[in-house]
Amino acid sequence: MRFTGTLYALVYILMVLTAFVLPFFSSEEYSIVGNSLSELGAQSTPGNWIMNGVFILLSIVTILLGSKVLRRFWIPLYLLFFFAIALGFTAIYRHAPITDSYFLEGEHITHSIFSMITGVAFSAYCIAIVFTISKSIDKALAFLMFSIAIGLSLFMVTFPQYRGVFQRTLFITAFAWIFYSLVTFKPKGALKKGSGDTYFQD
Repeated sequence: MRFTGTLYALVYILMVLTAFVLPFFSSEEYSIVGNSLSELGAQSTPGNWIMNGVFILLSIVTILLGSKVLRRFWIPLYLLFFFAIALGFTAIYRHAPITDSYFLEGEHITHSIFSMITGVAFSAYCIAIVFTISKSIDKALAFLMFSIAIGLSLFMVTFPQYRGVFQRTLFITAFAWIFYSLVTFKPKGALKKGSGDTYFQD
């Protein structure tokens, strides 16, 4: 699991850097505060392939790490797969540009559908983890992440002028928590053989 964990961490760092650096090379109208990451990867947007590539990489490393850890726990595993695959499709079907450029409306609508599926699947994964893991503190963290995801999503709708801030906060916390939830995963009923033992090994 060490290799996949390291790979996930590297892609996570790439995501954070892209979220804050790429806007300087995107459309002049783009704002870190007001525009989302999807708009950074929107149709007819300079450098959109970079953001969309990061989305696809995040999807791949999430599936790889989840497969290593959750292979015997099919409910959270399938929900995590559903989340990651939907995220990948948000990169394939791109958001409408923030400029007046020509765009494919059907592609934008499809992007919006997969974006909604991504949020629902992530929220469901959080709840599934609550009922799968053993430690109370990790249950609390999973429920906290669920609450953060719902809260920030509502904030994005209520205060669209700060959508960029809320979505970046959501992505940074969500993918950091996914990493934590997987590398510290201790299912209910698991027996610890010794203080130095781990539950899952390559």
